[in-house]
Amino acid sequence: MDMRLVVLSIVLVAVSGHPHRRRCPMSRYKSLSTEDITAIRQLQNDHEKNMSPSAIKCYRRMVRHKPSGCDLEPSDRLILTLERVSVTVDVLENIPMSDVSDSGSKSLMIFLQLRDVFMICKESPGISETPSEQLKPWLHHLQYFMDLASPQCLQDAVILSLIPLLVEDVGCWVHGK
Repeated sequence: MDMRLVVLSIVLVAVSGHPHRRRCPMSRYKSLSTEDITAIRQLQNDHEKNMSPSAIKCYRRMVRHKPSGCDLEPSDRLILTLERVSVTVDVLENIPMSDVSDSGSKSLMIFLQLRDVFMICKESPGISETPSEQLKPWLHHLQYFMDLASPQCLQDAVILSLIPLLVEDVGCWVHGK
């Protein structure tokens, strides 16, 4: 190997600190495309046709926390939103695609990409991997809900929360509110 290449590598590591870390690419989510919103709304509309009568109750149980997640510290907002997006991906992956139109696969792709971006952002400098004491009740509640809810209740709650998740949770993180 050329000595200049070795020196350049050492300089890059010294200057950048973490050459393996990628920059947090959240700017794509500062404004959501109408195509993405339309696909998610279509999925919700398709799902509402077969939704259980207790779907709203399930949704309310899942998102019962006040104040807003926007009031959490940035690291905590990231951890909570990543957790919610991950749950959303798990649910969307388990919906039979025969039950939904193309909007189901489009919505899944949106949230898969979002989860990947949040995973990159979690590696950013200044982001704590440890949840604060303020965040722990939020995470505990989400886990408790997932443990107790039936699969149908979880699916209903997640699908009803898709737009709020994108607009509020992701929006809070992107805009730093």
